[in-house]
Amino acid sequence: MKQCKVCKQELDDNKFAYSYHTLSTGERKGYKDSTCMVCRRKKHLEKEGKREVHRQGNRNWIKNNPNKIRIQNLKKYGLTPEQYDDMRVAQQYKCLICKKHEEDVPKSKSKTSATALHIDHCHTTGKIRGLLCTNCNNMLGKAKDNVSILKNAINYLEQTNHE
Repeated sequence: MKQCKVCKQELDDNKFAYSYHTLSTGERKGYKDSTCMVCRRKKHLEKEGKREVHRQGNRNWIKNNPNKIRIQNLKKYGLTPEQYDDMRVAQQYKCLICKKHEEDVPKSKSKTSATALHIDHCHTTGKIRGLLCTNCNNMLGKAKDNVSILKNAINYLEQTNHE
């Protein structure tokens, strides 16, 4: 029998979960929790509720502060909003690969970017290459910016294109 530190009830040992603690030596040491499983579950559910309230607050802040989010995202690449807009003008508001106008490209719902054109950069040097639509940016990312993979993909499409 053991007393729960939350509800103060005397309960059987099987009403308490078994937890592990990793020691600095890497060894794991097991022990019975001091909170019964019922109280532990209640506490977990309370945390989940608070977590959702916090997430909703974040969503609202993002929705109400799009310009701050835009500036924050551009800072990652060392750009100001003016420099980004200059790039858009220089590219005629089009993706450098597929040439679709940014108005014809659906914006990602999960992103907070003000435009559909994303900043493409070299992951090795960090140098900005230009602005791409989501699909073209993802294509380069999936190919890991590897030219030979992209050439192989072109060869594959040319060989299997049966129009």
